[in-house]
Amino acid sequence: MPEPDASLPELVLRRLAISEQVAAAKFGAGRAVDDPVREQRELARVRALAREIGLDPDLAAGVLTDQIAASKQVQRRLFERWTEQPGDRPTGGPDLSVLRAELDGLTAALLDRLAAIGPEPLTPPETPDELKQEPLRTAFRTLARQRPAPGASGNGP
Repeated sequence: MPEPDASLPELVLRRLAISEQVAAAKFGAGRAVDDPVREQRELARVRALAREIGLDPDLAAGVLTDQIAASKQVQRRLFERWTEQPGDRPTGGPDLSVLRAELDGLTAALLDRLAAIGPEPLTPPETPDELKQEPLRTAFRTLARQRPAPGASGNGP
């Protein structure tokens, strides 16, 4: 569960850290990186959560889409590394359902923080972790743009 006072960038970084564990779980189980059924289900859930807290559902879906894309970048890089360097492969992997529950909690916290901050663009934090530099920029694509003020709807008048 996220820290109660975690900042939005901290939540994004935590999601990316979990992406490494998700990659290990999927790789160990022979599963693909992409899971379009779960992705669509999560986007629908995020839109519903956004409506409940007065956040633009399109903004929330855009942010989650960026988080998913960033996670896939991390996972694909690790899959490639483990395929090319079998000695680096993880032995076993964490329980994917536990990781997904943690991701769901982080997503809800991320939406809460997003609803609480103003519409000013956010800049991704710096990271020395080369694996996460590009995914971090991806995770902030929507957040780095000017956004509607919380409570405003992007669905017109």
